[in-house]
Amino acid sequence: MKRISIAAVVLLSLYNSSPTPVAQEEARAAWQVSHFDINANIQEPARTLAVTAVLHVTNVGRGAGTSFTFRLHSKATVKTVTVGGVTATFRAITETSGGLQRLTVTLPSSAPAGATASLSITYTLPIESNSGLTAISPAGSQFLPQSQWYPAPNTHLTVRGADTAPFRLTVGGSNVISSGVEKSSGPASIFEQPLNAQPFFVQGDWDRVEGTGDSKNIVALVPRGATTEEKKQAEALILLAANARSYFAGLLGPAPDVPIRLIGVRRGSGFSDAGAILIEPGAFRRAKPDAISVLLIAEAVSRLWLGGQTAIRGEGGGVLRDGLARYLANTFIEKQFGVEAAREEYQRQRLAYSSVARKDAPIARVTPLDPTYYSSVPNKGAMVWRLIEHSLGRDALLATLREQLQSAKGNITGLTLAGVRNALAARGGEKTKTLIDQQMDQVTDLDLMVGLPQQRGGSWVAALRNLGSVDVVTSARATTATGEQVSVAVTVPALNFGEAVFKTAGKITRIEIDP
Repeated sequence: MKRISIAAVVLLSLYNSSPTPVAQEEARAAWQVSHFDINANIQEPARTLAVTAVLHVTNVGRGAGTSFTFRLHSKATVKTVTVGGVTATFRAITETSGGLQRLTVTLPSSAPAGATASLSITYTLPIESNSGLTAISPAGSQFLPQSQWYPAPNTHLTVRGADTAPFRLTVGGSNVISSGVEKSSGPASIFEQPLNAQPFFVQGDWDRVEGTGDSKNIVALVPRGATTEEKKQAEALILLAANARSYFAGLLGPAPDVPIRLIGVRRGSGFSDAGAILIEPGAFRRAKPDAISVLLIAEAVSRLWLGGQTAIRGEGGGVLRDGLARYLANTFIEKQFGVEAAREEYQRQRLAYSSVARKDAPIARVTPLDPTYYSSVPNKGAMVWRLIEHSLGRDALLATLREQLQSAKGNITGLTLAGVRNALAARGGEKTKTLIDQQMDQVTDLDLMVGLPQQRGGSWVAALRNLGSVDVVTSARATTATGEQVSVAVTVPALNFGEAVFKTAGKITRIEIDP
């Protein structure tokens, strides 16, 4: 019997457990950032960033809070913390993971559930060496969220994911770019972001290529000295982003009214947030948009809705933020470039996931701290959402997503994976619920095998085996010596055998299960 590669099969194992009874949770405070106001000054000779960050926060927990905890870059030196204008005491300890420090501030008075507070934190951050996350250089400085250069309760490494909120960012100097609306370009650069986002900025020297017509409010920032061909390619990428914006507006509702910026950078390419997309300069030198840039732009544009217009909160948020965004990007690629281009993209994603499939954890519980996250959650997540589409129907899936995005819009608690799962199960019934539970709560252990075909009367019969822990309902496809293809529906029980019967007199030369 021949093994069939699991990379092409995304039918996963059955999750068959019930919640463990626990004692009633203790009522406690839980802080959520509602707005960032950050003023940063680059001190180039000293290679230091001086920052005053004001966090507006809300207690979304069920109990009163007497302290507030936030995380910050391990090299940062906090000078003062005030709460509502009153100087507060704080203590700092080193985090055991992530290379950060955790600071706990004692509040002047207890904050009941639903209360708001305003904390002002003044600190300096020295940069010993440049990287893709933090850099201070005459050629251009940049500070990306993953470095945790600004204070926030949660980071991208925590179970709940990074805190996102509207922000106002002021950076001393010119030629600074961030996301949101540019209010001033010098001597201090000011950006106001109305979407839920993470503050960041890059500084450099660019030629601007502006979109017009349907591409209005989209700009490409090409490294200074761009050739005519590079500017022409920038226009092609702008048009691609405009097409993605129109496409997702048709699926998810009116597009958020924020600029989209395609920013050519030497460091940190691949990052995107709330309409700002960092692209490696080579993308502007190619004859046509490459697959990586297309996927990056499509995912980034979809996140204007997913996480931007409607915040994504809670455990398992990566399944929405990364997995669902990639699924939606794949549907755009299929519409924009055709079925064959989409199939090639699916194959790349399957191969990327297959490298970690045997050591992966359930995608609803994987975080960026896990080494498998970036190969697993976006790629496997996209395939899981595609299976849900096949079970529920694309129209029903998209209608549910629109309803969930709209109902959570403007809500500080945001959109949660648990809420989306409940809504999909309510629409699709037990079959959809079982599928979602299988794919999101259990590891991949399925392995399907198919035996050599044997002629039986006027038919050919092949034995099938399922080494996984979930029943499989799929199809088997045979190819005859003359090129004829015959497909049959098959059911292979978990840890058991089945068979495929092909009613053809032609000699079979190839068989695939779950093609």
